[in-house]
Amino acid sequence: MPTADLARRRRTIEAARAAGQALAPTIAASWSRCQAALDQQRSAAPVDAEPDEVRDRWSASPLRRSDIGLEDQLTRIADAGDLVAAVTDEDGRILWSAGGRTMRRVAERVGFVPGGRWDEASAGTNALGLALLSGQPATVFSAEHWCEAVHDWVCWSVPVRAADGHALGVIDLSGKWDRATPLAEMTVAALARLVEEHLPEPEESVAPVLELHLLGRPGATFGGRPLALSLRQIELLAALAIHGPRSLVELQDLVYGERPVSPTTIKAELSHLRQALGGGIGSRPYRLLVPVRVDVLDVRAGLAAADLPAAVAAYRGQVVPTSEAPFLIDQRHVLDTSVRNALLAAGDVHQLLAFAAVHPYDVEVLERGVAITAPTDPRHHEAAALLDLARAD
Repeated sequence: MPTADLARRRRTIEAARAAGQALAPTIAASWSRCQAALDQQRSAAPVDAEPDEVRDRWSASPLRRSDIGLEDQLTRIADAGDLVAAVTDEDGRILWSAGGRTMRRVAERVGFVPGGRWDEASAGTNALGLALLSGQPATVFSAEHWCEAVHDWVCWSVPVRAADGHALGVIDLSGKWDRATPLAEMTVAALARLVEEHLPEPEESVAPVLELHLLGRPGATFGGRPLALSLRQIELLAALAIHGPRSLVELQDLVYGERPVSPTTIKAELSHLRQALGGGIGSRPYRLLVPVRVDVLDVRAGLAAADLPAAVAAYRGQVVPTSEAPFLIDQRHVLDTSVRNALLAAGDVHQLLAFAAVHPYDVEVLERGVAITAPTDPRHHEAAALLDLARAD
């Protein structure tokens, strides 16, 4: 399209926008959704993922594994036309991008980079977000974008769908508004269809489970495989598993308390854990992306269900006895006290003795064991002998 025609088109869109109107129904609907949720003055899309997390997700993306050389093809197109190319996940987060000399710098300023979120709720009206919402190719030109920071852009996006029809992500080409060309639109559409034709076969597998053993001697397995983790790494996993998504500052408070530690150190530990879990830790906030089972929660679930045998069976020791993490000190106290009170109220001698194996000097628990057994019961004598030792200490 000649530059004069593109300029005329831009002026028409800007005039309609000034009057509170959009020329295309899809753009009008998108502006309506953005009106109450997003400031037009937003200067950049949020970039809310750690680089190694994005790399792991791109490595696992079926779009990258389509084996058509997608990265090479998009890089050549971007370089030749001074465009920026991007591929997103199913949520609109950019996993990979490449750009020509000028557009690459422009893209960096507005968060059009790996880790950037370009769903409509995060970045306003844009082609990537519309393609995900509609499941159809989308083009957004100049002032059709909600945010003024990208009014000088034109973007062409096409969703890539799995065999069952659900979107796997979006392929996008973007450039300066005065270089808009239907060739770019046709190119990105052709690439998206080519990727769909060469998607890898879906892997039928059960997601590996992270199992955290915090009672007694701490440890962890992932998919049944033991993980070699430090105490600090186990504490970080425990914080995420028990307390859920947390910011870096919140994790520091839970695990380190007032002990001095740099954010870089915590990030390095989390990066190690992410690799150990095959990319299974997200960021901003940090969160587990894999199924997890924690023995502490098994005990709590048994107590909550008034299933004392299940709670006692799962209680194999104190919560990470050597840990000085503030939240684990709290967990240790609460769990010990909860199990103890439940046993004093309704426990049998076998359960009381199991608790005494962890807390050998708890006189009241042993007195209860002696009191509820007949003198002829062998367990009465065992509880009495242990009581003598506890009192003598």
